[in-house]
Amino acid sequence: MPIHIVTDSTADIDPARAAELGVTVVPLFVVFGNESLRDYIDISRPQFFERLGRDAVLPTTSQPSTAMFEEAFARAAARGDDILCISISSVLSGTINAARTAAEHIEGVRIELFDSLNAAGGLQFFVEDAARMAAAGAAMEDILAYLTAMRERAPLYASFPDLSHVRRTGRIGRAAAVLGGLMKIVPILTLDAGAVVSRSQVRTFKRAQETMVDLICSEEQGTALARFRVIHTQAPELAMQMRDRIVERCSGREISIDIVEAGPVIAVHAGAGAIGVVATDAFVDRVPTLSPP
Repeated sequence: MPIHIVTDSTADIDPARAAELGVTVVPLFVVFGNESLRDYIDISRPQFFERLGRDAVLPTTSQPSTAMFEEAFARAAARGDDILCISISSVLSGTINAARTAAEHIEGVRIELFDSLNAAGGLQFFVEDAARMAAAGAAMEDILAYLTAMRERAPLYASFPDLSHVRRTGRIGRAAAVLGGLMKIVPILTLDAGAVVSRSQVRTFKRAQETMVDLICSEEQGTALARFRVIHTQAPELAMQMRDRIVERCSGREISIDIVEAGPVIAVHAGAGAIGVVATDAFVDRVPTLSPP
């Protein structure tokens, strides 16, 4: 039976890319006061930052409703597709809970939920690879096994020039935010079992960028990490600089690296000028069941 991939908009897959991959993206919401805007549908990246600069009310975010997931699942089920829903870390958002409740209302097809314990460009890796495997006819068990292995080897690091947004939205502890504000210490954040934690602290944002490259390319990570994704919020020049640093550090190795601009929901928490990097050693082309005979 065909498998349809569903994800949420924190994967930062815009509508054109979603159509190309053949996946359904259920949007989270950006909330300005009493106005709720669907991520990537009612508000674009440029519109979000323009409004962030002029509105007195700072935005928040909210997860999709159960009904939104139920509608997405029902469309796939009507085609006779099984469904694999891949979500942002359950520690960061209750999005997967809405999907779980929706799945209970759909009959006649298999629905699997997968908690990526990741976000943004990291979640993109999971969704893109699952979509490629599904299109190639992989079995659900094989896709889930691949994603589970990837989840163990997809480190993500990020740093923000302004910690007020991530503190305000509750994604970093008050102590770390206060320390950063008072002592001008810049924390380098990572995901530990899906939760945001401080991995290291440095004195400047420039040094934070250099340290993230050191961490992602360190001996501790080994030489297996070969797929890199630089993530930014309105910081394309910083992203290109980080890309170039990674390429230089990995000289002599065959790697792939691209740059992704985070969307409105991620930007609510990160603010403008944030930079991050995620990497993995997983490659769909190396899955034995998908290799040509």
